[in-house]
Amino acid sequence: MNLVIINNLPKFSDAARWDFELVCYEADIDHTEHQLSYFINERGRSGVTAPANTYQLYVLATLSDADLYRPHLTAITSKLGQIDRLIVFAEGLQDVAAQLRDEFGIPGNGVETNRLGRNKLLMKQKVAAAQLRAPRYQAASADQSAAALLFAEQNGYPLILKPVDGQSSAGVLKIENQQHLQTAIAAIPPGVSHDLEEFIDGVLFHVDGLIDAAGQVVFVVPSRYINPCFDFSLGAPLGAIMLDPTTALYHDVCRFSVSCLQAIGLKACPFHLELFQKSDGELVFLEVGARVGGADVPYVIHRTCGVNLFSEWIKMILGQTPPTIPAPSLLGAWLMFPRPATLPVRVKSVTDFTGQLDSLDRQLVPTPGELLQHEEGYCSMQSGRFLFCAESVAQVSQDVETVLRDFCLDTASL
Repeated sequence: MNLVIINNLPKFSDAARWDFELVCYEADIDHTEHQLSYFINERGRSGVTAPANTYQLYVLATLSDADLYRPHLTAITSKLGQIDRLIVFAEGLQDVAAQLRDEFGIPGNGVETNRLGRNKLLMKQKVAAAQLRAPRYQAASADQSAAALLFAEQNGYPLILKPVDGQSSAGVLKIENQQHLQTAIAAIPPGVSHDLEEFIDGVLFHVDGLIDAAGQVVFVVPSRYINPCFDFSLGAPLGAIMLDPTTALYHDVCRFSVSCLQAIGLKACPFHLELFQKSDGELVFLEVGARVGGADVPYVIHRTCGVNLFSEWIKMILGQTPPTIPAPSLLGAWLMFPRPATLPVRVKSVTDFTGQLDSLDRQLVPTPGELLQHEEGYCSMQSGRFLFCAESVAQVSQDVETVLRDFCLDTASL
């Protein structure tokens, strides 16, 4: 097969960091059997670890501009024939990949199919049409402020305003009153729509797994968040604990999530779905991405379930049937503390939990004297990152609470 891979995911093989260690293209694709072309930016260079003579490498200034790919893809097609698959993991690059698939006749998610896992208005529309609970919502734009104000009048404050295709809580605003809404709506760029939705007060969950080519959910792992992602941007720790499979909540969350996924119509992909449980027990769909969950989600799943979601995604892209996956025998959690608000800073001291907690599987904390600087993404050198794994949720929860209570980072400004 003639395969193209777009990679912006780095690796840190000479460090304690485990970022993207589960992404190993040559482990899942025989580079001697297939023709491989990699498109990378400088950030993704370290993530290409196959032998140098087994692929062609194209370095682009940015990976989000379709114009930069076209001459190279045209040349690849002329030399090697039709491109059979285009592989990309990063959510922020799914749109350009879909566009290029349509233009070059490459099998896989095109623009319309890609919208199912990217457009937050569309996915809520489909969930609601299936008589499943989703937040009430309204498309909002600078030239249609009257509709947004009417929605607010009907639903009350607070409201949530966010980009239709955003990720990692970037650009998300909690709208507290009419003046705040008017200001936020006016700041939306011309021709762009945002998602204005009902604020749901409840416990937030993320649900991760795999959907086969027929649209059947073949693997599902539900977890309860420790603080919402939005709060992480405000300085709160972020994490999640897997749900106990013996509980009613586990089965309710799984059933609701599967129903939402089938209503949306995702196929042949991993998924990262988020939902709320309100105080009265009602489950409310929030959004879903047709990709592997971010932060430390894939590492906890790999450790507890033995499933590499990136590998399974490649197999499905190549047309292979996902395996039957047994229920996990272990349960886990992930937890991270954000960097200080003011950067850069020099680390003076940090809490080290090595050997103190039964379920602590891995930890990544900066060393005294280390410089903490700004870096994009959850998967990076934060103030502290912790992975937990044990046979019981009780043990995991106890150790997570210990870290939440006792973790301390002391720094000095430069």
